[in-house]
Amino acid sequence: MRGYLTKETRLGISLTRLKASVAKLRLQVKELTQKLKEKDIRIAQLEAKLEDKEAQRKELLSYLYKPNKKYKPDKLPLGKKPGAIGFHRPKPKLEEVTERHTYTLTRCPGCRGPVGQAVDQVIKYEEDIILVPQKSVKEFTITRHWCPKCETYVKSAQVPPISRIGLKTLGYILYARYRLRLPLERIKESLADLHSLKISEGEIVSKLQEAKIMFGKDYEAIKVLIQSAKVVYADETGWRMDGQNWWLWAFVNERGIQYLLEDTRGKGIAEQALGDKTDRVIISDGYAAYKNLPGDKQQCWVHLLRSAKIHSPPLYCKLAILYHQLLRELEKPPNERNKQYFRDRLDTLAEKKDQNLGNLKVQARITRDQDALLTCLDYMDVLPENNTAERAIRPQVVMRKIFGGSRSINGAKAHAVNTSVIETMRKQNPDNNFFEIMLPLLEKRIKERHDSHSEL
Repeated sequence: MRGYLTKETRLGISLTRLKASVAKLRLQVKELTQKLKEKDIRIAQLEAKLEDKEAQRKELLSYLYKPNKKYKPDKLPLGKKPGAIGFHRPKPKLEEVTERHTYTLTRCPGCRGPVGQAVDQVIKYEEDIILVPQKSVKEFTITRHWCPKCETYVKSAQVPPISRIGLKTLGYILYARYRLRLPLERIKESLADLHSLKISEGEIVSKLQEAKIMFGKDYEAIKVLIQSAKVVYADETGWRMDGQNWWLWAFVNERGIQYLLEDTRGKGIAEQALGDKTDRVIISDGYAAYKNLPGDKQQCWVHLLRSAKIHSPPLYCKLAILYHQLLRELEKPPNERNKQYFRDRLDTLAEKKDQNLGNLKVQARITRDQDALLTCLDYMDVLPENNTAERAIRPQVVMRKIFGGSRSINGAKAHAVNTSVIETMRKQNPDNNFFEIMLPLLEKRIKERHDSHSEL
């Protein structure tokens, strides 16, 4: 019969088909086995990378958080920690006591019978202030006499320096303006409320200008102090002067603070303020005005970390770990510090493996400023951050928000001089209060001014 296949032929065809299917399945198994090996390798790589990232995370947490402090998602209990020592207001000294009152008994309040001798006693203290002290008004009578020999009018050489507004009022105006940061109207109001002293805003401005003149010698000394310093922290911020954009500069070292109010942010201001001293270190946030000044430069790591946190969080984590390693390294003497290690680490972080725009921006800054980031390793008392200048400029920013800036160039110059002298004196006398520091200085400058006028 046509088309009829024998049993042997059909079995042969089935066998051929099965062999082809087996060959195809073997090829698929081979391909799947290869893919499985590649997956295993990839999984191993990812696990290794995960372990590395976890180790970095734990190391970073050890820097950012206190040891043995467990994170608790619930609200933490209020109050002091168990076992912590409680705080008690210290007892006043005996010489500070202005009033003494004793309350004792001779008869029982209940039965009205006599009582025996006191068996014990309790002493308690109450501290208070004089809320509205009386102002003092001094009257000076100065007689003049005709000298026939000299043919002129003469008066006593013992006449002290006399001002319509006294020394202590001037001290309070400086305190209220630059420490309490009160506007002129509030200073006027506080003097009227607390001391029944009526004074106009114009008189307050005049006293601030008078203080600027008296502090001229001290401000010049601060200039020399900054120019001769071996380590200077520098920063600048915006300032408003009669509606115009000005700049407030701050130059700080361990002994003083100099403020400048200028109409420009150009490098000429920094050149004039810092002078041409070569054996020094200037710490800044990386602003270009300080780049070509004489001396070594140290750039702020905190500003670098802030930029990295915004543009490249993974790179920020690595930089944060390196920064805390740097802080530990600075605890060693300069000759024992391993500067090459930090160079190598920065080189590694600056390698452009990832073409992400944020990474490239931070890496470009690392490459450009690598030397300036590690200058602190060569010196004993140089910090790797500019927080010293930031803290010095912060009170000025607060005053700027309250006052809105200055109204005149004379007011701006007076602000710069007065705040420079006050903050320098506070920095040099951290254990004394404002009036213990400033009133003797004002008294000295007023006397010098009076003596110089007397000689004329």
